[in-house]
Amino acid sequence: MWYYTLNNQQVGPVEEGEIKKLVEAGTITQSTLVWTAGMANWTPISQSALAPLIGGVVPPVSTAVAPPPIVITDPEVELINKLWMWFWISLIGTLLFGLGLIAAAVLFFIIFHKSWKLTEHEGSRANADTATAWCFIPGWGFYWMFPAFRGLAREFNALFDKHNIMMKKFDLRIPTWMLISLFGSFVTFGVSLIAFIVLWILYTKKIKDAYIAVHLAKK
Repeated sequence: MWYYTLNNQQVGPVEEGEIKKLVEAGTITQSTLVWTAGMANWTPISQSALAPLIGGVVPPVSTAVAPPPIVITDPEVELINKLWMWFWISLIGTLLFGLGLIAAAVLFFIIFHKSWKLTEHEGSRANADTATAWCFIPGWGFYWMFPAFRGLAREFNALFDKHNIMMKKFDLRIPTWMLISLFGSFVTFGVSLIAFIVLWILYTKKIKDAYIAVHLAKK
């Protein structure tokens, strides 16, 4: 699905076929800005993946200035970015002042729950509630975190394929070694804790980015 600009206004989402019709009608020209999920910024159609659509079209002479890039404000994207921001701030507070670890954990599990909610489907091993809640069952939670964290990564990888999202897939070794480092820190008296924090940041950043990409692709 694509978005384009018309009279400084965002229009869309529309299918690529509709973009082609608009090009043929002269509504969309070489300087028209377009955007789709996976693109960092708005860009002229002539510099996008849709460039072949305008190959044989002669753009009309115009002195109009191309509209400035438009930033799509999606409430769900803003929320997940804020959760990630405060997670990161809480971790910094923990590393510098010894505070914020509980807040970071709470924020992580909010992101984790929302991500499972986005990816769950009929046939899923778990839903958002069980995937999250069972992590806190004494004893059982130590086992459950492995299928829950790795399972979320697998679900996102499957959705990348389903929606043709051009994003690097999850490396399942990240959640695996993240948890091994966490549980190992109890035995090694915190020696592997730094490794856990680094992997935790990488994993959380990845599910945040995957959440945004899948959310926009599903719109």
